[in-house]
Amino acid sequence: MPARDLVGRETYMRRLVERLSDGNHVLVAGPRRIGKTSIILEVLRRLRRRGALIGYVDCLGATDIRGLGERLVDAVLENVSGVERSFEQAKAIAAGMRPSVKVKYEHIELALQLARETNAQRFFEGALDLPRTLAARTGKRVVVAFDEFQAAGRLGPRVFDVMRTRFQAQKGVAYAFLGSEEGILEQLFSEKGRAFYRFAVPIDLAEAGGHRFGIAPDDWLTYLRDKFAEKKIAIDDTSVDRLLDATGGHPQDTMQVCAALYYLMRDAAQRVVTADLLAIAYEQALRELERPFALHWSELGKQKYLQLVATRVAQGAVLFASETTPAVPRPEVLRALESLSARGLVTRLGRGRYEFVEPMFGEYVRRVAGNEAGIVPKR
Repeated sequence: MPARDLVGRETYMRRLVERLSDGNHVLVAGPRRIGKTSIILEVLRRLRRRGALIGYVDCLGATDIRGLGERLVDAVLENVSGVERSFEQAKAIAAGMRPSVKVKYEHIELALQLARETNAQRFFEGALDLPRTLAARTGKRVVVAFDEFQAAGRLGPRVFDVMRTRFQAQKGVAYAFLGSEEGILEQLFSEKGRAFYRFAVPIDLAEAGGHRFGIAPDDWLTYLRDKFAEKKIAIDDTSVDRLLDATGGHPQDTMQVCAALYYLMRDAAQRVVTADLLAIAYEQALRELERPFALHWSELGKQKYLQLVATRVAQGAVLFASETTPAVPRPEVLRALESLSARGLVTRLGRGRYEFVEPMFGEYVRRVAGNEAGIVPKR
């Protein structure tokens, strides 16, 4: 995503660049789909322009510690080889075969010993040491970002302990840890006795400046007016307000509705945004989001009471037992709310009052529950 489309994020990106350039480790936790990955990728691009060596590792797709280690090795080696999946070439050379692409030996020599390692634990520890080795050999700052970092903890009982042990003595390396399961990350980095206690500086993207998702409404207003103006489409302040009310200012959802609105207007040869066009675009965007929302909803069904409590939150219903709601033990409701909050799905407004962080997902839940209420809120 181009930097100019990261609305209201310039201050945070500069802060991240400076922190990582200075060798500080940072923690970027926040609700899913608010642009954390896009932000860190732009930050890494800026750091590379400053001369740093960079790596991006998505922890979510790794199924074991060797797989996570290989992702890290690939991310680090790409700096010197210029080739994606460089570790495959190292394994080929280690096995006496010719690599599938032209690659200089010295570019992957760092990984040859790892390529011969058959013990998964020793391989993982060696992979964790590679950023330090690269920093020492090149004399450059190495910055590695771990996305959805909490997922690494599912690969073994001591994964975080091993990572902290290898990371804490590394010189010339800075790490960024990203994740959407805020409850898990808060425990991991903030609770005494946890593996990464006080290891990284938290950089708040979700509520910074007192604005939801850290983006001021004025920033959205300026961006959306300019963006539509580029396409020769007029959108007034009232329409922007209605759009942001509908999406809650959620970055990706807002962009999704805007894209649907643009194509709708282009196909209909319309030049001025109206309430009706906005409502149609919202419906289109909601249909496009149905698949990922359905996957999240299905995931909630794996834990007792999560879907029921989520439905009550979405409908603004009584959370605990009443004359009109099925009886659910209070401890179970509290446990479900804690789980939904830890997943970054709901936020507490006050005593017994919660709402969905992502309003469009809340609307999806209401519809699943049979509530076909209107979509675009009226002011």
